[in-house]
Order: sequence, then structure tokens, then C-alpha cells
Amino acid sequence: MKQTRYVTTTIQAGNRIEIDLPNLPIGQTIEVILIIPDAPESSPQMIDRQSFLKLSIEERRRILAQQAEAALPDYEDRQAEWAEWINLDISETYAS
Repeated sequence: MKQTRYVTTTIQAGNRIEIDLPNLPIGQTIEVILIIPDAPESSPQMIDRQSFLKLSIEERRRILAQQAEAALPDYEDRQAEWAEWINLDISETYAS
């Protein structure tokens, strides 16, 4: 069974990353998956739920409208994929 570790790091000089895993033997082969978050300037309205709920309803609507507009291109790019899921006939998928 594969073990999973979640580690956060930053890009170092020379575009390198460093991961410290002291419990693994030297020479151990590992798999690394990088999840690169959006740049902060592309999503300036990210706030925690409690802070969001303290905003006025008008401000919440404005933020949600901006987020929906920002997400629209991704949904449009995947329209064929979404249509396939929406029209999925599960009776064919699970037929014996």
C-alpha cells in the first residue's frame, strides 16, 4: 500500500524545490505530484468563510459574480465534457 505525505514547499533559487523526508531511506524512489495554486493576483477575492459571511449582502453578491465570471471560461472550455456527463445513461453504464 502506498503511503501519502502532504508537504508544502517554495520554489528555491534555480527553480528547484527541496523536500525533507527524514523517515525514508537514502535512495528510496518516490513519486511527486505538484499542485500549483493560481497566482494570488488572479484571485484577489479569496477570503475565509467567516469573513465572507460578515460582508454585506451586496459585497457578497459582487464577489460571487466576479468568481462566476472568472470560472466561466473553464466551464465553456469543458462544455463537451459536461454535456457527456449530463446526458449519461446509467442504465447502459451498469447493465449486466
